[in-house]
Amino acid sequence: MNLEVILVGIVVGIANFASRFGPLFFIQKRHQNSPKRGSVWLKIALSSIGIAAISSMLIVATLPPLIETPNKSFAMLVGFMVLITLYFKFKKLVLATLTAALAYGLVYTYFPMHF
Repeated sequence: MNLEVILVGIVVGIANFASRFGPLFFIQKRHQNSPKRGSVWLKIALSSIGIAAISSMLIVATLPPLIETPNKSFAMLVGFMVLITLYFKFKKLVLATLTAALAYGLVYTYFPMHF
């Protein structure tokens, strides 16, 4: 794997983690006198790490194919839009992922865009 892709993934992960974790960290600091301080801190940290890891993996997984073959960008956009729409509408991740993969494959196969 290219070093640039790894560095982009690390930078995106750190930025995403900081943008989600930072505000929650300062909110928790204001409520230090709360008796449930430890458990709240652990929940905030774990939820922030998971989202940041998923986002950085998404960037690292999609960046190399887009750099090598930019004609996949429209198909990826359609796939992501289908994924986001179906997930937020039905809250079923498996259905949304499989349908998005199907939409990506159909758009990439039958509507090729050459740049």
